[in-house]
Amino acid sequence: MHALLAAWPPAATEDPWLIALAIIAATFVHEDIATVTTGMLVADGVIGADIALPALYIGIMAGDVALYGLGRLIALGRFLPNGWDGARFSALKAWLGQRLVAGVLMVRFLPGLRLPAYSTYGFFALPFRRFAIAVVFAVSLWTTGLFYLAYEFGDLTAHWLGILRWPVMISAAIVALFGVERIVRSRLPAAAEDARG
Repeated sequence: MHALLAAWPPAATEDPWLIALAIIAATFVHEDIATVTTGMLVADGVIGADIALPALYIGIMAGDVALYGLGRLIALGRFLPNGWDGARFSALKAWLGQRLVAGVLMVRFLPGLRLPAYSTYGFFALPFRRFAIAVVFAVSLWTTGLFYLAYEFGDLTAHWLGILRWPVMISAAIVALFGVERIVRSRLPAAAEDARG
């Protein structure tokens, strides 16, 4: 993202609102990498945190709500196969409904699960208000924390690594995110066994 901003005309990089729009758009591509990049842009002084952080929140929350809406569109539209019997899935709907907040929080830490999870919540028409509140809470925790870590990294390494800190930070973020995903996924079967016992 920094390279893209460097290639823009000077007037574009001087307008923080254009950068804010780019941040919002970047969250639809990959929200965690957009968050890390935004934290480093703030550390570089390209944009202020007072504009960058709300742009991150808006983009991520809009993406989450859009996925919920996609699920609702599928359920309400004619995209279901003939003979679809929603009653067969009432137990799954009840199970998901009881774990809605925990599910939203877990999905925030597991890359690649937002699309299936949030669209499933919409498909089963789980309470949108509870979903939205859980999204706000999860985004406030995860995004703020990740943003702060990226900002601190960018600020601390500005003199040591210079421009090299960008690939270092983005690579470290990708490795860390996949590491968290593996740890959580490895613990899920054990948690399921405990729940059965």
